[in-house]
Amino acid sequence: MSDRLRTAVLGASGVVGQRFCELLSAHPFFAPPDLYGSERSGGKRLSEVLTIPEARISGELLESRIAHADAAAVRKGGYDIIFSALPTKIAGDMELELAAAGCRVFTNASPNRMRRDVPLVVPEVNHDHLSIVKGGGGFIVANGNCSAIGLAMGLKPLQQFGIRSVEVTTLQALSGAGYPGVPSLDALSNVIPYIAEEEEKLRHEIPKMFGTVESGTVKSASMEVNATCTRVPVREGHTESVTAVLDSSASADAVAAAFTNFRSLPQELSLPTAPTVPVILTQENGRPQPLLDVNAGEPERARGMAATVGRLRVAGNTVRFVVLTHNTIRGAAGGSVLNAEIVHRQGGV
Repeated sequence: MSDRLRTAVLGASGVVGQRFCELLSAHPFFAPPDLYGSERSGGKRLSEVLTIPEARISGELLESRIAHADAAAVRKGGYDIIFSALPTKIAGDMELELAAAGCRVFTNASPNRMRRDVPLVVPEVNHDHLSIVKGGGGFIVANGNCSAIGLAMGLKPLQQFGIRSVEVTTLQALSGAGYPGVPSLDALSNVIPYIAEEEEKLRHEIPKMFGTVESGTVKSASMEVNATCTRVPVREGHTESVTAVLDSSASADAVAAAFTNFRSLPQELSLPTAPTVPVILTQENGRPQPLLDVNAGEPERARGMAATVGRLRVAGNTVRFVVLTHNTIRGAAGGSVLNAEIVHRQGGV
């Protein structure tokens, strides 16, 4: 389709960059992306640096060559949308430079997430924050930390009851550390009870996601979030054990119904990457499990985009549950692609 938007993926050789390529293969809105990466991957075909062999990437895109991610070269590309999976050290300045030059950047990188003029969006949770970037010109739209996204998906159905505070312990997959990530002798038969900066990200990002837009910036919600973040020997899928204290008591049936009936704008718009059911509530005691549930989501294009909630327990105004999300799809590239789909459908690009 010649009318599809021109796109680029920055950081294409990394795990999240490869997920961007997977989700943009044969996309109905977006043309196959041009690829940019580090000097080390520059000139190589995507197939030569592939570390996710199961990724469903078209053969044509696999044979595309990766160019060096130089801001000037990217600007000259004249792209409608730029997806960023850049490393933290270079993402902040390059994304700001591109946005200042009129580029529309949808990023998974962390440096610009907490800027007041950058919406930090989980599409089903706070799509209204995208109003900050309406009106043309360049901008940055960020999606959050992979665990923050999963937590936000689990908390959003409870927002109708008011959320006073949140305690969460994460069991984060190895792929969240990139590739090659955690050394095998550190990870096998082990749990690593600390991940640098992860707990701070959860503490700050969740209140921003649940905040309000005021005068073109985001005012964070007054929600207390305390986290313990751990790394476990799982390849894909972040599991989180959550205790949420509500503003008032709620019955177990009312809370279960809130999860089961939850839908949001991506479902209303029937967007290509939106799961038909964004939060799946399971009653089985042994679920969710990464091995069984990490690729939850229908239709086929939305595999890995649904959050699965289980072990639901309600006592007065305290709700306990376990939530699982695919950290490199819903928790990374998929969130950015879905943000771009909303902005495009609403006429922003």
